[in-house]
Amino acid sequence: MERAQVVVVGGGPAGYVAARRLGQLGVETVLVEKRHLGGTCLNEGCIPTKALYAATAPLGHRATFARMGIALDAAVDLDRLRSWVGEVVDGLRGGVAKLLAGAKVEVVVGEATIAGPGRVRIRSGDGEREVGAQTIVLATGSRPVELPGFPFDGERVWSSSDALRLTRVPERLVVIGGGVIGLELGTVYRRLGSEVTVVELLDRLLPGVGLSRRGESVLRRALAAQGIGVRLGVRAERLTPHGIVVRSGAGEEEIPADAVLVAVGRRAATDSAGLDAVGVRMERGFAVTDERFAAAPGVYAIGDLRGGWMLAHKASHEGLLVAEELAARGASSHVACGQEERVEWAVPQAIFTQPEVALVGVPVDEAAAQGLRVGRFPLAALGRAWAEGEPEGHVQVVADPAGKVIGAEFVGAHASDLVAEATLAIQAGLTADALAETVHAHPTFPEGLWEAALALLGRPLHSG
Repeated sequence: MERAQVVVVGGGPAGYVAARRLGQLGVETVLVEKRHLGGTCLNEGCIPTKALYAATAPLGHRATFARMGIALDAAVDLDRLRSWVGEVVDGLRGGVAKLLAGAKVEVVVGEATIAGPGRVRIRSGDGEREVGAQTIVLATGSRPVELPGFPFDGERVWSSSDALRLTRVPERLVVIGGGVIGLELGTVYRRLGSEVTVVELLDRLLPGVGLSRRGESVLRRALAAQGIGVRLGVRAERLTPHGIVVRSGAGEEEIPADAVLVAVGRRAATDSAGLDAVGVRMERGFAVTDERFAAAPGVYAIGDLRGGWMLAHKASHEGLLVAEELAARGASSHVACGQEERVEWAVPQAIFTQPEVALVGVPVDEAAAQGLRVGRFPLAALGRAWAEGEPEGHVQVVADPAGKVIGAEFVGAHASDLVAEATLAIQAGLTADALAETVHAHPTFPEGLWEAALALLGRPLHSG
């Protein structure tokens, strides 16, 4: 039987980052990936979605450009657009392969199953092999949840993966689920010309994200202005030949649809992992770990497999932490886990709607309910926002009683980039005073965080 110090199962953001870091630190590592390096994020998630978001941005801003005196008569070449997204994905996938090769990580394409403690069975086109390892790191990722009554078929009922294949632009698209995936893809398809209706069971958009009611209101108005319909408190009941039937307090009704995108969440991909063979415990479909990601003796679980926020950057960070800990132990996991002090990490969220939404730390509404200080600055008072024709939205920042920054919310243009400064402030334990005393370039969007910090301190400059 072949042997390695560590076998990593799964080549997504958690797995390939862990494998590369292990290789860099001199740990003999085998990475097993059954499909494509990069996982869901690179191949069927973050990257293709953002490539489409960027490519269709001019379509989403035609009204703004028209106000500026620039008329856009854009036509969409679906084949070329699909090709462009493929080029982006292929290029990045090749980059991951080079990074792993540079770290001397052996990459095996195949399906991995834990055969027992320290043993991984790999099935591939070349047959079956077994690799022994001191430690197994599981990073098997996740897959879309299928809604009863709406089985994925790739034609009328889509998963997020189906939507990203871009085989057609339906005249009428119903999105079941008002979360991150549903709103991002709904935005893209609306730009491409679909009539989009979002159906959400709960009474608000982006449930569970922590967006303030004020922020949600801004987003809902913006979606309406783009022609995206939103139905809250509505349950999707069943598929019909011409659409879907939904139920609300007013009863049942049919919403016409040529395609239905089901975006109601994701579940851990564990079907063939063999977790039972080593005693990995599951709760609500996700692996249970200790604070240092140990799931069983000799086995670690990272990324979406653990549940919680399914974010690529969170998964990658877990991969780094596990790799560095294993390397420090000589890849042995026989040391008791969870004994050393762990650092809490600020993890941002970025949502690519129009406008963008980004959050980190303590949610604004939760902070306000606790009596904590919240500073707010409207983008309508920001010069750069007006110069770009995007004055909708705000920046909000939260501080604890000692003045430390513990949360922030951005709704508006470039929110996904702006959240980084707030994340650093939280991670470094900076105060609102520190933000207020930092000179920000003018005219830029980051000035919004500076202004929000001033507002929190009772010294608003360009806001009331």
